[in-house]
Amino acid sequence: MNKSIINVHQDKKRTKRKAPKKLEFYLGLPYFFVLIVFVAIPIFLMVISSFQHDNQTSVFPIGFTFAHYLDFFKTTAFVRAMTSSLWIAFAATLVSLIIGYPLAYLLTKLKLKSQIALLLLINAPMWINMLLRVRALEQIIRMIAPFLIDTSFGVVLGLVYVYLPFMVLPIYAVISKIDPSLIESAADLGASRLKTMRKVIVPLSLSGVISGILMVFLPAATTIIVPQYLAPSQNIYMIGTLIEKSIILNGRISYSSAIAIVLSFVILGIVYYIRKLDKYKGILDDEKETN
Repeated sequence: MNKSIINVHQDKKRTKRKAPKKLEFYLGLPYFFVLIVFVAIPIFLMVISSFQHDNQTSVFPIGFTFAHYLDFFKTTAFVRAMTSSLWIAFAATLVSLIIGYPLAYLLTKLKLKSQIALLLLINAPMWINMLLRVRALEQIIRMIAPFLIDTSFGVVLGLVYVYLPFMVLPIYAVISKIDPSLIESAADLGASRLKTMRKVIVPLSLSGVISGILMVFLPAATTIIVPQYLAPSQNIYMIGTLIEKSIILNGRISYSSAIAIVLSFVILGIVYYIRKLDKYKGILDDEKETN
């Protein structure tokens, strides 16, 4: 009798667990629909296009060629554009991290009202169209420091101006959730503020740092608007500009698809190694599961 009661109780628990899973599944259907239609299918078509000849007249062309990939690696100017894009994106990400991490940390030390006010100020530029922001920055640079136009430093400055909020917000979100008792324990054990920052706060905020790095590095490496207005003479030739010119001026859509795929694989490799830096991710996930 007792066993039957226990079995009924366990069955009720199982049904309660299954019900939220079904609800989550149905709630996630619109997301999967958007993911398949607007992400997976376009990427699939882009991959197919990269192996086709340019200037195909048929709707569904039949052909197969590696010429676009070979042309990309044979032409040194294109490889140089890709490496230039990655270096500029790396510099912009590094400067954003140097500025963004202390700013995010200081935000967590302020009162709640001050935090909300400063977060609104940080987010305010994101409410304005990116083209307008870059054009405004271009005018300011031309008035104050015109020598920065058509330089790598000017492009990096524009990228930091545009993408800095994407570095600050994830770091702030992670630091604000760190248990204060951990910091108090470190102080009780005799750790200085610098050592507490280095041994406690920085490791626990590493997931936010990695998220910020990815959110800045990926769009910075493929940007078009920033170099278009801050380097109008095209002395700084980035991969996004290369893709734009290949499509608009020459109509080489298949070739541009091949360039985008090569860049995607390079960035995926960089993202993979960046994610490996978060050595605390597994530990924190295990703690969440146990709790």
